[in-house]
Amino acid sequence: MKGLSVSILHEATENEPFIVLDKPSGLPSAPLKTGDDSALTQALALYPYIAGVEGRKSLEKGLVHRIDTATRGCVLIAASQTSYDFFMKKQAEGVFLKYYKASVTPLKAEEIAEMRTDGFPPPPLDYHAMAFGQDFFLESRFRGYGVKHAAVRPVTENAGKAALKKSDETLYRTEIRLMDSYTALCRIRAGYRHQVRCHLAWLGLPVQNDILYNPHCKDSSQGVLSFTACGLEFPNPADGKIMHIGLDNF
Repeated sequence: MKGLSVSILHEATENEPFIVLDKPSGLPSAPLKTGDDSALTQALALYPYIAGVEGRKSLEKGLVHRIDTATRGCVLIAASQTSYDFFMKKQAEGVFLKYYKASVTPLKAEEIAEMRTDGFPPPPLDYHAMAFGQDFFLESRFRGYGVKHAAVRPVTENAGKAALKKSDETLYRTEIRLMDSYTALCRIRAGYRHQVRCHLAWLGLPVQNDILYNPHCKDSSQGVLSFTACGLEFPNPADGKIMHIGLDNF
């Protein structure tokens, strides 16, 4: 989408060798092909030296933390190969934390039951029983779902053989705190595509304006996805000190 620009939350220094951007909703984190506009492309124009970092894909350079195109918020890019390799190791160790804030649409019991016809297993928790400010979590494997697997669905140990065969073998956990009836703060360590959005929908609290997981939202005309990658917590590659970087409400 043209006309969308990142904001700089943190510029790289010798003692803090990483860049954190605030990516707007509608802008991809990384290009699909050379020349595409993206958060990373804009960062490369501002800081050409990061082009020398080699990541998992050549087009992604030192991109460490990416988010969905529809999601606004924190994107992290390593400023050197050493810092990129450090971040990859820390992500594997589970000490790189990502925080998300969501405005949600509480579903009625009958609506949650209807989601079982759309690939969702029974939810493991009743969100009505969760007190505001209480921490709890959902955990599952995931599988692609729908046309061209544009969405995902949670897979539990009680799922059928077909679903288990199609799923990733890793268990992914989303830690959740309900701030009020319409706001959820979530935290993850390892992430799967759409993990938080899917887990909230599974619980019966889909994100507002989420055309993939909210049964009340059929198209994008209803507004921007009410979902923000609001903060990151991770060890600094230079000295191991824990960093907390994010938006104003983090």
